[in-house]
Parts: sequence; structure tokens; C-alpha cells
Amino acid sequence: MVQEGDTVLPIPDATIPAIPESIIGTDNRSIVSNTTLFPYRTSCLLVITFPDGISYGSGNLISSDTVLTAGHCVYDTRYGGWATRIEVYAGRNGSYSPFGKANSKSFYTLDRWINLTSKEYDYREYDIGYIKLDQKLGKTTGWLGLTTTLSNDISLTGFPAPRDRGYKMYSQKGKLKNSAANKIYYDLDTEGGQSGSSVYNTGNQVIGVHAYAHGTVNSGTRMNLQNFEIAKKIADTAILSYRSHVQNIGWQGWVNDTGISGTTGQSKRLEAINLSLSDSSYSGNIEYRAHVQNIGWQGWQKNGAMAGTTGQSNRLEALEIKLTGELAKIYNVRYRSHVQGIGWQAWKSNGQMTGTTGQSLRLEAIQIQLVKK
Repeated sequence: MVQEGDTVLPIPDATIPAIPESIIGTDNRSIVSNTTLFPYRTSCLLVITFPDGISYGSGNLISSDTVLTAGHCVYDTRYGGWATRIEVYAGRNGSYSPFGKANSKSFYTLDRWINLTSKEYDYREYDIGYIKLDQKLGKTTGWLGLTTTLSNDISLTGFPAPRDRGYKMYSQKGKLKNSAANKIYYDLDTEGGQSGSSVYNTGNQVIGVHAYAHGTVNSGTRMNLQNFEIAKKIADTAILSYRSHVQNIGWQGWVNDTGISGTTGQSKRLEAINLSLSDSSYSGNIEYRAHVQNIGWQGWQKNGAMAGTTGQSNRLEALEIKLTGELAKIYNVRYRSHVQGIGWQAWKSNGQMTGTTGQSLRLEAIQIQLVKK
């Protein structure tokens, strides 16, 4: 891994990357009308100043102050090498920037992306980059999770041809078509400007970063184990995932920080919940316990174990969540619940109770977030 200012080798003209734009048949992308909704608000328009000109790209927040993007959005020899400045607009919607502007503080990419003269590998398989911000924008927007597990159902959200498209956000769902050790291939439509957009699963976890077009298929850099470990180190964040068992639905998919698990407006009870922090680089656990209809407070569970019940039609009525070990010294855990007849309660933290006891009210949805101290 290298960072801004390191000595790099020049790139010969013959190895200039393919342009990252390809509409595969009919253009199936849609404009995102409300860019303040999760996960769309994690998607960022990048205005990139290079030594030899201005370029545009996309990225996604993966921590409170880290944006995941393509390597050629931070280092591109066509524009003189390293970017000198990147302006970041999360949730941009035309001329409106609902979360304001953040600026880059530093950039990172891989040695194998900038060492482009090597004949030992295809440098385009390492086209991934990171931007550290001058503010913790993700505390407001939340961020996407990361996973090394591939998924068939995927989405891609970004900003195609920003000036021509009026700085509008576009999104599309599609299918993973193929994969290799360092690459993923998919049928999602893209245009220039969407380089750096995260390819993510239904649990809002990134499996790759869009970078190239191939006519009948588009491709990105895979979030393999190496890239996963580098991303965790740069982001310096623990990755929290959670899911709930919902009345008449069963287990929903995993969501990440600030994602909603459960339902609202459907009068469905939460029956059980799993929380997972298995990818944390710090010692300690996330622990949680549930107050369950006809049972009361259950014992404390941790790291993926189930709290609540399934197959008994018992509602969850309250939850308590806490951190232990190094995690508790570095993070606060915040959470809130949507309660029958009440709606969203205020945020609670670090072992406080969310929900109610003694009132026979069901929990209907939950949001959980790790916030660095």
C-alpha cells in the first residue's frame, strides 16, 4: 500500500486504462429522487483536482471519515499522477448537497496500481483507492459495510457523467455474472463518473468497486481478503452487522450501521435479533440481551448468538446493548427502536434500555450504530 507523495513510475501510453462506461443493451439505471435515504446517502460525488485537470468520480463511505473509491480516482497518470484535492459530496442531488461538502485529507491506493510497468500482473486488477476526509461525515450519513463473501443480487449507485447528467445520483440492481481472485463482473449499466462506485449486496455490504467496461459486461475490483484487511486498517473502524426475525417474514438480511432492521407501518413484531462484530480488529465483544413476551429478560448474548425466540410468536419488548474490552474504550454503541403505538424512541447507548417493559408493546424495528469516541 502506498500513499500520497510516494515516488511512482510513469505509465506508458499503451497501458492507459479502458474507459469505465458501458450501457449493456437497455439502460436500466434509475435516478434516485431521495438521496438522503440509507444507503443512498453513503454514495458520494467526487470532484477531483489533478495536476493536469479536473475529473469526476464516485465513492461510498465505509467509515465515519473514509471513502472507498477506484484507484484511478486518486492516482491517474492521464491527469498527472496523484490528485491534489478531492471534494466529496455525500448524497448529492443535482445542485443540492444535503450533507454539505467534505475535503480530502489524504489518499491511498495499492503499490500494484501505481507500479504500472510491471509485466508480472495486470495492474487493472488492483484499481482500488481510499480517501480520508477532514471531517467525520459518516456520523451523519452512516456507511456501508464490507464483506469478502460474494452475492448474486447486487446494486451499484453513483454519479454518471456528472456535468452532463446534472450531478444526479443513479442506481441499479442486477446480478453478479462472474468472479476471479481480484475481479467481479456484472450486468449493471455504467457511464464515466461512476468509477469508484461500490458494488454492494442486499445487506448493504460492499463486495467490490466499479472500475471498467467490457462491452457486454462491466467489472470492478473485488473486495477480497487482502483488500478487506487494508480497508479495515485505513478506515480504522469495527464493522457491525445485525438482522432481526420478523413476524410472518422470518430472518431478514443483514444490515450495517444505521440501517433499519425490521419494519415500520406494518404492525409486525420483532421476535429475535443477531448482532455480529466478528470483523473487529479490537479485543472485546458486543453483548446484548432481550426482554421477551412471557419470558422477561433473557441472559446476555454476544457476537452473533440469537437473543429472543423463533417459532413461539413471542414479541421482543426491549433490548440492552453494550461493548466490552478494547471496543468499549474506542467506541460507543448507539441504538434506537421503533415501538408499537410510540414510533421511534430517542437514541440510547452503552447498555441503556430501548423499548418498554410492563406495557405489552412490541418492538417493530431497530437501528444500531458504532460511533468512535
